[in-house]
Amino acid sequence: MLDKIAGVPKNEFLEVAEEVMARFILLPENPKPERTGGYLAVLERSNNMILLLTEIGSCPLDMSESINIVQEKAHRLFDHLDEGHISSWQSRDVENQMYGGAITAPSDSSGIKKGREIIGAFSGLVEHGDEAVILVTWMIFRWIALDDAREIVSISKNELFNPLLNSCKDLFDREVYI
Repeated sequence: MLDKIAGVPKNEFLEVAEEVMARFILLPENPKPERTGGYLAVLERSNNMILLLTEIGSCPLDMSESINIVQEKAHRLFDHLDEGHISSWQSRDVENQMYGGAITAPSDSSGIKKGREIIGAFSGLVEHGDEAVILVTWMIFRWIALDDAREIVSISKNELFNPLLNSCKDLFDREVYI
């Protein structure tokens, strides 16, 4: 059983992801506050293997497709790494149910090196919400730097990232696992 995600104890990682998602739900900018959960996936970049796939928050039965969507996002981003993709928005194709919401650290990231070894994806909120939740979670663990996040946000034109980042500032004083 996996007990760490990129050097961070799994239980701590999940607590932070839950808190970030809960804060997103409460944002006045959240266009769909009735969505109270989603699925989170972490994929290992070296072998395209899912390290973690879990429900965060509360997902009603009618959201069951989100578990497949989150995996598709992560695997699709993996498939485009050789092209320099750092966001699933770069290969987004809504007509074919290929959405944004997966991210990885750029190869030149100033974040902790372990962040360049994984892909994170979230599905269940609005697309920009999915991306914002995974970005802020990655930033809290220093897996990506603010410049990396801004680069990803510029690809998707995500206007929900800054409000979520501002509401999570107190979460950034965590121990960093190097």
